[in-house]
This record gives sequence, C-alpha cells and structure tokens, in this order.
Amino acid sequence: MTALIYIRLSRETAESASIDTQRNAARLWLTQNGYDPADSVEYVDSGVSGAKPLEERADMRRLMQDINQRRAQGETSFIIIAWKLDRYARSVSEFLRLVAWGEERGARLATTDNTINTVTPTGRMVAVVLAALAEWERSLITGRVVAGQATRRTQGRWVTGAAPYGYRIERRDGAAYLAIDEAEAAKIRAAVAKLLTDGTVTGTARMLDIGERQWRRMLTRQDALRGRLQHNGQLVLSEDGVTPVQFADPIINAAEAKAIRERLHALAVGEERAPRQATPLCTGGLATCWKCGKNLNGGKRRDGILRYRCKQGCSTIKAAALDDRVKAEFLARWGAFPEHTVRLEGGNDLTDQMIEAQEQAERLTARMATAGPLMLASLEKHAADLEAAYASLRAAHDPEVREVLVPTGRTLEGAWDAADRAGRTQLLKDMGLHVVLLDKTHADRLAITWAVGGDDQELVEMLGDLDAKGAA
Repeated sequence: MTALIYIRLSRETAESASIDTQRNAARLWLTQNGYDPADSVEYVDSGVSGAKPLEERADMRRLMQDINQRRAQGETSFIIIAWKLDRYARSVSEFLRLVAWGEERGARLATTDNTINTVTPTGRMVAVVLAALAEWERSLITGRVVAGQATRRTQGRWVTGAAPYGYRIERRDGAAYLAIDEAEAAKIRAAVAKLLTDGTVTGTARMLDIGERQWRRMLTRQDALRGRLQHNGQLVLSEDGVTPVQFADPIINAAEAKAIRERLHALAVGEERAPRQATPLCTGGLATCWKCGKNLNGGKRRDGILRYRCKQGCSTIKAAALDDRVKAEFLARWGAFPEHTVRLEGGNDLTDQMIEAQEQAERLTARMATAGPLMLASLEKHAADLEAAYASLRAAHDPEVREVLVPTGRTLEGAWDAADRAGRTQLLKDMGLHVVLLDKTHADRLAITWAVGGDDQELVEMLGDLDAKGAA
C-alpha cells in the first residue's frame, strides 16, 4: 500500500499546527502502523484555507493526479495520512467528495490522532460527523472574527491591511488606530489646493506617491480624505446608524470636499480645463476681430507657427507679434505698480459645520424611513437635537466678509516674471485688457485698451471710422 502524507497550513504563523509538527506526527503514525516513512510521498499546501475546494489547492491537486497516474501503472491501494481531519477540509461537502473520490480509486483516509479511518462503514460515518463538526467550528470562528471586526470598526479602530494614503497605523492602548501621516498629508493638501485653482486630476496626481487612478478614486469617494472609511461599499457608521465613525482627523474639511466635487464636475463637462501649453497669451475674450467682433482663438499655421485667428476667418496675426506687444505695454504701463492680493476679513463662516449637519440629516432621514417603532423615538430625539444644533449654526453663521487689498511685496513686473502662461493671462484680465485686431490698411493693427484707468473713447471712435470705411 502506497503511503501519501498530506499537510496543510492556513497561516505561516500557526505554530501549533506547523508543517514540521504535522510532518513528524504523520511519519510517527506510519512507523507505528508498519509503513516505512522513507517510502512515503509528501504533499504540502502552505497558506491555503481548508474551505478552499480540493482542486484549487496546488499540492492536493498534485496528490490526486499522482494517484491517477499510479493506478494507470498498476497500483491499486493507497493510504493518505493527515494530521487531523480539518487538514483535509473544513467543509462537509468537500470532505465527502474526497472520501468518494478515494473509494473509487482504492485510497483510504486516516489521521494521526486515529479519529478517522475510511476503510470501514463505521469509520466513514465517524469521519462525516467529525467533518460536520469541523465545518460548524469554522463557521463559529468566522462569525466571531466578523463580529469582532465590526465592533472594532464602530470604535474607530483599524481592523486590517495597509493604511490609506495620507495616514499611518499607530498603536494606542493595545489597539491599532489611524493617524495622519504629515508628510503624505502635506502632499495631498498641496495637490488639492492646485486642483481647486487651475489644476487637473492628471496633473495633481504627479505631486503624490500614488497613481492617477487611486488619486481619482480618493477625490471621488473622499471618505479616506475625511478620516472615514467604507466597508463593503458602505460608509462605516456608529451604532445609531447615522453618525459616521471618525477613524482619524480629516485631511480636508467638508467645504473643501464640496469644492472638489464641483471642480471634478467642471472638468468632466469641459469647464475650466487647464489651458494647453501651446495656447497663446490673449485668448479667452481678451482679443477680438474688428470686423465680426468674434474672439481671436489660438492655432497653428502649417509651418507650426502660432497665430491668432477669428472664428469667421476675417483676419489673422502671428501670436508672437500680438503677445510681445501686449507684454511690452503691460510692463510699461503697470509694471512698477505694487501687486496686491485680496484677503477676506470679518464674518463667521460656519459652512463646514453646516454641511456636516446637512449630510448627517440626510442619513438620519434615510434611517427613519426604515426604522420600526422601537427605534423611531430614539431617532426622532436625534433629529430634534440635530435641528437645534443646525439652528444654532445658522444663527451664528455670517458669511458676509470684507475684501481687503494686501500688498504682496512685489511689483506687477515681478508677478509677471514669476507667473506661468495662465497666470499672465489672469494678470491681463485683472487689468481689463482688450485688444482689437484691425485690418491690414492700418500700420498699427493692434488697438489696445485697459479698463483699469484706461480710456475706451479712442477705441469707439476708431471702430466707428472702420465701420464707415467698410460701408463705403
């Protein structure tokens, strides 16, 4: 009778059921039952659950294939020895499949503790009962693990796996919790700030240590950025079924989260896309055609030279000629002026807290819609407390603020030198630039005015002369 040893270990750290423990027990059993362990064949599935189907375990599959090959070569009797019954399977159906498969091929199953031996009908009956008990034990263990993890989640404790980007795992009071990773959080805040001004998801993903796909998912779901987590696709809530469990301090607040959602929507529908590097300086309504009044848009000639062209095709001009002229006039007229930034002062903005209260009210409404009489009274009290808290927030909320111009410490020329193309375009918009491209009969084809301190009367008179000329 050919002896085969089957060893299975669910976790590498399971020292009480280690591979060596199982191997030594199997060899001792073979010696005591008249077999030579040196002639046995060993099959080891390490890190494999007993609930896994037989064919999905690499060495169990190899054991079954070897028996089929040996039978083809004339062998008819086999003994498969395992440490305990649960090494074979933790599912009654899988164990019975193995027993039936073995009976068809002359292979009987035994364990080193002598609790099963499938040679006799009584042995097979005992094996089935023990297999049922093993499956029941496994279901109890699984239930305890799931319940324990759910309890830890409602307590704000970290359960398992790597921490989300922006956080780290720390031990407190003998348990695992999430805490902000300041280095990663700083990168996230910088990327969010860039995204909310003129950035894109693709561009800001390069500022982080993660891929664009993960960054987009973080921006869309936002729970991790706010110190919250999802389990099985649902936000983890406290025992009241309404309040989110706060696993760690948030990296962004509710107002920033709302601004991110609005920015993602704007990018998705084509609004406020980041300008292309090849876009000329004065697009976006800063320059128009004298004849049709349409905006001049950027483009390229066949030779690759950038140009401005109106939509009707009335006139074109090299982009460098227009941009260089605008730059020169901006620096000459405004370059020495001090740059100012707008600072908001005054007011008491409680938008963040009010958004939080509104989100909680939505969850509470959904919870009350399905609650029974027993829970309804408690939820109604919660709703009344939430209404009172929201009323207090509204009473104290004063969103009106004062705009105060604060010098940045540099001139507009310095601001121009430090800005990228989009920033320079914004400077021109702030100063009210308007360029009209005139026809080629004018030696100077560019009529430039500034709404800030400028005089638009010259432009009106010039356009009137051009209209009269065109009519003639």
